[in-house]
Amino acid sequence: MVSVRWSLRLLNVFAVVKMLTLGIVSITGFLLLVGAVHKTPGTNWSRGFRGTNIDVRSFASAMTRLFWSWEGWSNIGYVVGEMRDVKRTLPRALTLAMSTLGVLYVLANVAYFMVIPVEDIDNGTMLAAQFMDRVFGTVMGQHVLPACIGISILGVVMSELFGGGRLMYTAGKTGFVPYGEMLGQVHSKFGTPVYALCIMWALSIIFLFAPPPGQAFDLLVDLVQEGMWYFYALTAFGVLVLRKRLPRYVMRRYRSPVWLACVFGALSFVLGVLQFYPPARVPGKEEPSVPYFLAPLLGVSFMALCAVPWYLRMYRYVDRTGIQLLSWIGEEEQHVLQMTEADVRHLSAQ
Repeated sequence: MVSVRWSLRLLNVFAVVKMLTLGIVSITGFLLLVGAVHKTPGTNWSRGFRGTNIDVRSFASAMTRLFWSWEGWSNIGYVVGEMRDVKRTLPRALTLAMSTLGVLYVLANVAYFMVIPVEDIDNGTMLAAQFMDRVFGTVMGQHVLPACIGISILGVVMSELFGGGRLMYTAGKTGFVPYGEMLGQVHSKFGTPVYALCIMWALSIIFLFAPPPGQAFDLLVDLVQEGMWYFYALTAFGVLVLRKRLPRYVMRRYRSPVWLACVFGALSFVLGVLQFYPPARVPGKEEPSVPYFLAPLLGVSFMALCAVPWYLRMYRYVDRTGIQLLSWIGEEEQHVLQMTEADVRHLSAQ
């Protein structure tokens, strides 16, 4: 809120802490795997997949949790306008970040599987804490590692606020939300969308402390997780629509491959629908008191309700006031048509 530069520096520090924590767990797991560290191995490898179930609901839930742990990647799309040399930086940043985290996450899960018995995996204690406790002792497992995880979570919250604030700032600047003049303002001294960030901070505090801990909070998290698939699908299909309407638009600083948008959009929609599929029953495991379909149903219902203010703002408000909220698109297109070849080459080189 005070400085974009210092916010990014702090985010980088938190990211380094997260990478170091994952790196310690991953390297330790690899050393355990090759026998360089002598520790009593678990029996998980000999069990195979005994006692597990393979069904579409379990697959959809696993993919939802997996994408949720990677969900920070979507925030980069909100700040592309502040990025230098997007054509070069965006693909490299995403490729390097996703591949690095992918390797670390796989090695971390191998480490957990090497040390933690399968009976203790779902006992309510963090896997990383159990791993550190068993390998390095109580101090690392119960004190050092939780502090590192807390710093990592703080970094995730900051990245969500950073990206979400830019999203709300743009919505206010274009007039998509009421009182957009205030939300679309940038602080004269710090150069940050201070009002948008304040609202994002207030909403975060409400969602964090308003629900009681336990099932109500878990339901809220599941509602957000399982509802995000429809937003991803609509975003991917929106890319296809824009690509067809404006196939060669010089203001488009990055072009996503069409096949990738099709695959991602279709996969997101299918995974959203599969959330309504009943899960397989696991013998000996207590059935949850909250119906499996409640979270996705609430998510879809919430999105349907959001169509009401969207209609009132984008149609009724426009009819009543005569203000065209999408006029900036036509103005931008006219600006592009009036650009010289030199301007186009300069913009394409950015």
